[in-house]
Amino acid sequence: MILYENFKKEIKTMSLIVFLFLSIIAFSQEKEIEIIKFKVEESKNNPFPGVSIYEKETSIGTTTNFDGEAFLELHNKNQTIVLSFLGPQISFNLINNIDLIHLNIEKRRLTFYRNGKKVKRIKPKFDGI
Repeated sequence: MILYENFKKEIKTMSLIVFLFLSIIAFSQEKEIEIIKFKVEESKNNPFPGVSIYEKETSIGTTTNFDGEAFLELHNKNQTIVLSFLGPQISFNLINNIDLIHLNIEKRRLTFYRNGKKVKRIKPKFDGI
């Protein structure tokens, strides 16, 4: 009887260790989610609300608020981003480690920032104009 009780305790202990080990492995393989802020302006200091921003070929997206700002959670860093508003549409590939993307529609300029510093500026093609 004592042998059976010891065996039962060992099984419980081993089960707990295996469970904890598998939990650690599962959490370490979880995909990293990146949040990028978007700022869309029609012209300097003139925000553009209602711009749809989404990952191409997914249902992940958002819309700019009255300040022309939006946040998008990205699950794939190599995704193409689409900005769409009143007919025109812009598509572009992301740059790694970006935390802010600023679009000035009047100047047709897209600027990428990392930690408050400008990393790259491009003139994207506006489809539909």
